[in-house]
Amino acid sequence: MRISSFPSAFLLGLAVHTTVNANGLEDKKPKERVLEPCTIASGTGSFYDLTSLSIKPTEEGKKPAKNAKTDSWHAKGYDYKSNFTLNVCAPVVEEVKEAYGIPSDHLKNVSAYYDYEGLTYSLG
Repeated sequence: MRISSFPSAFLLGLAVHTTVNANGLEDKKPKERVLEPCTIASGTGSFYDLTSLSIKPTEEGKKPAKNAKTDSWHAKGYDYKSNFTLNVCAPVVEEVKEAYGIPSDHLKNVSAYYDYEGLTYSLG
């Protein structure tokens, strides 16, 4: 037995629960976990809550908290000729006036976009 297989087997054992069916036999089923909004699961079974990465717009008439992030996340496209603007689990904070192929009534839901050659493209 390899030492490294013990933790894996132990964790797998924790993820399986036992129930008894009508015949008195045990059924082993993996535990099902419902993901909460803005949560991702890793391949190892760990869960990560991403809500702390979500930028919320400042409420009208209120000042943002000291050192609070007030704009969306920006990623430089080193291999691309454009930069990306995104928010995690929420629409971008900046107003999107138009995006290629997106109806105007859906622009308030754009969570990521990039500008290229004068056009804005929504990524989701």
